[in-house]
Amino acid sequence: MAFKHLIFDLDGTLIDTIEDIRAAINEALRLQGYGYSYDREGTKSLIGDGADMLLRRALREKGGDLQAFSALKPVYMELYHQHNLDLAVPFKGLVDVLSRLKEQGVDFCCVTNKPEPLAKALLESRYGKDFFACIIGASDEYPVKPHPASTLACIQKMDYALEECLYVGDSHVDIETGHNAGLPVALCTWGYEVDYAPILERAEYVLEEPNDLEKVFLARGRFFFKK
Repeated sequence: MAFKHLIFDLDGTLIDTIEDIRAAINEALRLQGYGYSYDREGTKSLIGDGADMLLRRALREKGGDLQAFSALKPVYMELYHQHNLDLAVPFKGLVDVLSRLKEQGVDFCCVTNKPEPLAKALLESRYGKDFFACIIGASDEYPVKPHPASTLACIQKMDYALEECLYVGDSHVDIETGHNAGLPVALCTWGYEVDYAPILERAEYVLEEPNDLEKVFLARGRFFFKK
């Protein structure tokens, strides 16, 4: 059976958000008196599992210090809310690929650990309003990924058949999320995983560029070019 529905991760998959995240975390650390910062590659190691885990990783040896975490979180969140649209851009070629698939009747959802209002603002500004049929972000309603609750809620809300869905993400967290929800996973190697080599074989599909996603549908759901 061909796939009819794509359920995407956001950061590192649909949109390159890392420079806005990096700027916000570095400024938050500076304002809290920390004498270090993160470059692009260092920021990649912080991303995944939601904002709370990002901040704990950013705090390094103080990651388990509740006082340090509680002081840093509101500063970071305020900065990121103010600047999350400054530099974020869709990955090159992805808008065109998804637009062609949409014309062929494929529809898209996004399930992310980013707070839902921020996720919706990003996707609507970069892809257009209603481009994604369903957007579910981090909230008190669901545990963060890789728990499958938010992904399964999306599928249930849209009344999708599980076997018609493909989960698309850029990290080991996304592989776990898709599999926990009972879905095959297409791994985007243009994203934020620090080292892709150890996880390639865990994904059903490996995408090196956005055009590879279209090939999945040309093959009617059978992936024929996994490395």
